[in-house]
Amino acid sequence: MTFHAQLASPLGAILLCSDGEHLTGLYFIGQKDCPALRGLPPPRSTDPTAGLMSGMPLKHFKAYRLTPSTDLPSTDLFSQDNLRRTAASAAGPDGGPAMAGKRMPEPRSRQTVHEALGPLSLAQDDAPAGAKAAFEQTRQELGEYFSGSRRTFSIPLRLEGTDFQKKVWRALLDIPYGECVSYGDVAVAAGLTAQHGRPVGTAVGRNPITIIVPCHRVLANTGRLNGYTGGLERKFALLELEGFTLR
Repeated sequence: MTFHAQLASPLGAILLCSDGEHLTGLYFIGQKDCPALRGLPPPRSTDPTAGLMSGMPLKHFKAYRLTPSTDLPSTDLFSQDNLRRTAASAAGPDGGPAMAGKRMPEPRSRQTVHEALGPLSLAQDDAPAGAKAAFEQTRQELGEYFSGSRRTFSIPLRLEGTDFQKKVWRALLDIPYGECVSYGDVAVAAGLTAQHGRPVGTAVGRNPITIIVPCHRVLANTGRLNGYTGGLERKFALLELEGFTLR
């Protein structure tokens, strides 16, 4: 049996899932693969590449690491230096599933997401102690992550999927805080070849434990944001929290 809890976060409402001992799911409520539960808004089939910044499509921006001392763009993550931004007329639908209609007019300070999490709301009153403990630990560690005081998670996880998917998701867990890699890099780390980037990208997009299994740290090999099931505004916010900017 799967147990559930809801949690308000700086990036929108979150649904947590547990098998009674481990965390098995962490979804932004409304994203297309979020479990459909009574009382929750239905998942939306929203374009994972949608989202705007300053009226331009986020998917065409490139990520750069900030220097600790100046907070200015420094080292390019990837080798291709002359990407051009696409005009605003090429934009897709506005926003991610739980942020539809909201635009990010300018890059935001990382303090924007440094807010307290809401209380846990259990879906089942008879949830076992193990599930409650997993949910509470998740809430505590996410709060520390959003406040900037936590870089790794220790929540017990259980990843449920095909053997191929689990191999990819385990490779995601090895991407350090404040680092980004390409889909080809994830393929190699999972024991595959860089040519497996496309199927790896599909598996990354089906990651059931967002943030903690850090699929937001995977970019196209050009450095572009590419896509994110929870919406590119959220991917940008998570990368910004970990020390990146876009341009």
